[in-house]
Amino acid sequence: MRKQTRAVKPGPSHGGHTRRTFLKQVGAAGLLAAAGTALTSRPARAAAKAPFFKLYMMIPNTQPPRMVWGTLAAQQIQKLNIEVVTSFVPFSVIMPRRTEGKGKTHVEGGWDAYLERFYYNSILPVPNQLFHSSAVPPYGENYYYIEDPVIDKALDDYAAALTDAKQREAIQRFEKRWMDTQPMLILFYPEDVIAINPKLKGYDGTTFQPVFYPRPENWTIEGAGDNATAAYASWPPPEQLLPWNYTSYSQSNIYGPVYNRLLEYESWETKKLVPALCESYTMSDDGKRWVLKLRQSVKWHSGEEFTAQDVKWNWDCILDKRYASLNQSTLQNIFGSPSAYKVTGKNEITVDLPKYSNLFKEIVMAAIGLMPEHAFKDVKPEALNSHTANTWLGTYTVKTSDGKEYTARGGIGTGPFIAMGLDPAKKAYKLVKNPDYWKKTPGNVKTFYVVNIQGVDAVLSALKAGEIDAHDPMYGVESLASTIDLKWGKVLKFDSYKWQHLCLNLRHPVFGTGKETPLGKKNPARAAEAAAYIRQAMSLMMPREQIVKEIVAGAGVPGTAPIPYSSPLYDREILKPIPYDVDLARKFMEKAGYKY
Repeated sequence: MRKQTRAVKPGPSHGGHTRRTFLKQVGAAGLLAAAGTALTSRPARAAAKAPFFKLYMMIPNTQPPRMVWGTLAAQQIQKLNIEVVTSFVPFSVIMPRRTEGKGKTHVEGGWDAYLERFYYNSILPVPNQLFHSSAVPPYGENYYYIEDPVIDKALDDYAAALTDAKQREAIQRFEKRWMDTQPMLILFYPEDVIAINPKLKGYDGTTFQPVFYPRPENWTIEGAGDNATAAYASWPPPEQLLPWNYTSYSQSNIYGPVYNRLLEYESWETKKLVPALCESYTMSDDGKRWVLKLRQSVKWHSGEEFTAQDVKWNWDCILDKRYASLNQSTLQNIFGSPSAYKVTGKNEITVDLPKYSNLFKEIVMAAIGLMPEHAFKDVKPEALNSHTANTWLGTYTVKTSDGKEYTARGGIGTGPFIAMGLDPAKKAYKLVKNPDYWKKTPGNVKTFYVVNIQGVDAVLSALKAGEIDAHDPMYGVESLASTIDLKWGKVLKFDSYKWQHLCLNLRHPVFGTGKETPLGKKNPARAAEAAAYIRQAMSLMMPREQIVKEIVAGAGVPGTAPIPYSSPLYDREILKPIPYDVDLARKFMEKAGYKY
């Protein structure tokens, strides 16, 4: 049995990184790529003349290599005579600015630019959820305020496409528009590198919020008998733990094993959707009518039976703006209103969509974990944020229909593990195996911890000491993989299906709307065109190949657009590599009206 999990204290600076350990982690090549200034927060100006404008860039301090390529990106942009002010901050600083900033600039309390690793909430790319104008906050995840009619039309057609040919044609229009306007700068498609306990078997996939997360029910710790304890490291603490409001991988790492969805993915290798709480379904020829047959005899952790009414209640709540779910706009676009679905049997729900949408299957059925109506129907929407189901602190009592009471220490689901609360001192979330789980599972892990550990040195030390069995790929161990001894660590690599990007606020008056550019002031009708020229210039300044080769040790592919590189929908004729070209970048700046 592994040792008791305990929190590892972070170092004195930069999210647990001293200057010495930070430099050691990124390596000499990465430091050369960053021109020896990986830790500076105020890169020097590239030109003596007054800068064209100022840009504030927030660089997350939770991944050492990203701190390097973020600084490098800032330096490259400055070569265009743009002043860039960078800061290393945790996501807890970035998220309120991007979510609640209403598109304001950094100096106004919002944001200008920040770096992020992102992906869709399904294996099938669903750009609608991130880049459609209807998905801007507070009820959607278009934090970037991409409000482009051409992109909207392509995404509407993509969601409504019933054939592969129509789907591909629509996504190609999206890809072309992206390359022409560069709403964000896709730097590269990372490879996920994870080190695990060599005695751990059954770890067969990376994390992919919210549909892939640690699956301890499939884990076997060799030599630990039938009652093994396992631990998993995840860097930042979660912002919240309700499955309706997923915003980052750090959440589903914890709550994932507690909940089920209507459909789930068989494995990372197959990426195939298979029945979960929905045992079978039928769809009409026009894609509008769906009849879902739900799995019978499934119990919530409280002992109450799962029924179609639970599904309806979940959808009702997400559509209700009082709950402020980030899925609200998505479900609104899919359903139109709650009248689109109804319970037609104890274990059956019928859906009549106003029009076909691939998001119904990919998001509603396959990405949203379900909560029990009997446990939360009397909880006011505004009270859920501080509820134990969301924080995992304390306890609450739930009454079941047979008159019994159930004491919960976190969320209540139908999943293979039961939430047992958070130990704040150890920064550890505890889960125990659900003895009444509806599906047979092969693992021997009965107790599972997710522990918040800060820093790659700390997480590898914990693995070596036997305190954890695996970790989230966000730690960025790729540059240290060669130092991991097989006696205590086995290195696994996965195609991540993600991208690393430099996010841009498209309501910024210069590179977002273009209203404050020379061209935009001269001719307001061309303001958006001017902003796109600036973004194209910034994109051409990104040394993508150098980032991949020298900073992440080759663990990735240079980026173009937000479509996973290995996806069948990635069109290599449209999404050709973006060159590093300073001269062409300056010509784009000149098109926007700037003069060198």
